[in-house]
Amino acid sequence: MPCCKEVTLMIEKELQHAALSFWQRMGMKIHLLICIYCRRYAQQSKIIDTHLDGMVAQTDLLPDPSLKEKWEKVIAENKKK
Repeated sequence: MPCCKEVTLMIEKELQHAALSFWQRMGMKIHLLICIYCRRYAQQSKIIDTHLDGMVAQTDLLPDPSLKEKWEKVIAENKKK
């Protein structure tokens, strides 16, 4: 049976949609039946993952082009000094 460290890595792999072997999945499920801390970790990781997916979909990650021009001017002025 896998230890807590191995189970947390397996949980993260599952959240990233990576394939686990049959025995890895069975070992993880047995461990999760026994270990309340890993069960809690799995629940919290799933919640965080769903919230982060929603945040990335809602935000525009590109900066304003005028902001880039302002910083280029500031950097150019500082280079002259």
